[in-house]
Amino acid sequence: MTAKSAPRSNRRSVAVLLSGREQFSSYFGGAVARWTYEVYSRLNDQLAVTVFGFPTDKKTLYPLRHETNPVSHLCLIASRLPGARRYEEMLWLRALAGELRNYDVIHLHNRPQWVGALRDMGYAGAIILHLHNDHVSHWPSPDLDSLAGRLDHLAVCSEYLRSKFVAKSPALTAKTQVVHNGADLKLFYPREDLREPKTILFVGCLNKQKGVLQLLHAYERVLEAHPDAKLVIGGAAGYGKDHDTEYVRQIRDLAQRLSRHNRADIHFTGYLDHSADLPLRFQKATIFACPSLYNEAFGMVNAEAMACATTVVGADRAGIPEVIGDAGRLVDPENPDQFAAAISELLAKPQDCRRLGEAGYERCRRMFDWRISAQNWMNLLDACC
Repeated sequence: MTAKSAPRSNRRSVAVLLSGREQFSSYFGGAVARWTYEVYSRLNDQLAVTVFGFPTDKKTLYPLRHETNPVSHLCLIASRLPGARRYEEMLWLRALAGELRNYDVIHLHNRPQWVGALRDMGYAGAIILHLHNDHVSHWPSPDLDSLAGRLDHLAVCSEYLRSKFVAKSPALTAKTQVVHNGADLKLFYPREDLREPKTILFVGCLNKQKGVLQLLHAYERVLEAHPDAKLVIGGAAGYGKDHDTEYVRQIRDLAQRLSRHNRADIHFTGYLDHSADLPLRFQKATIFACPSLYNEAFGMVNAEAMACATTVVGADRAGIPEVIGDAGRLVDPENPDQFAAAISELLAKPQDCRRLGEAGYERCRRMFDWRISAQNWMNLLDACC
């Protein structure tokens, strides 16, 4: 394909490479797509940004310049072929190589292996690798040092993520900066007039990593002290799609059993639109429950709940305590008794629950506003080029 030029502008040009096959969409996209839009839309007057990714639904495409190329369709075919699957993303990257040379900065999301590939393809500009999950702590120290030598900066979304490799590579640590994720405070804000009593909310993908079954077991124990407590489960097994999986069936089977025998009030919302549906759900909830079982580096929904002054009861692991701080409750998500006790205590003491919600709001406003994230990102760009 013929290499195009970067957008003509006196502003620095930035090529953002979305990882995997994530759509750059407000509805079908995930946290990485949302980060890209929220931060770069606030830097439009300072940067000329192009987001490179796979084909995206035009009706829900974020309003930033977005490009794809015909090889994306070949990659989708390759993803279905066991022998070719490993080459899928590299095929896509190589197809972009000529165009990417025209940009001042390449911003990579979650793909450390692309740093060396881009240098080998001849890219001589600045490369910023941005990790939202733990993709490098299993790398040997020499490989981390080599990575450090080929990039300009490494950005991570939490101190927790930084701690995973800090002892293994001083060279990479020296190039690392924490840039926290954020929340849109114009979209997520408190509405106490909408708050519903004794309403527990979960929002996220319905998979094992998110701990929905553990939350249901904890909710069963909450009902012993608060038989009028309601549980709202928001989300689906995939982005933008409500489809059954074995895990989803287990969740629904347990919910039905609790409804029959415990008269539980459990409501499934299905997939929620981030901007149109999610703020109202947080504003109505008494407590937001985050029972993540895996090492979640940040947990953006926690910040969004806090922005609505909704008290968070979250998993005491990985990056979640860094977000919640002392403005919520931290529990072992695999201990349903502990989880239930924290929720039950807050439901029994609405003043304490409200106080924690207000503390969470202030913490979010001070630390996790997207405007702060955007300014920190601009500072990082200024430091590298």
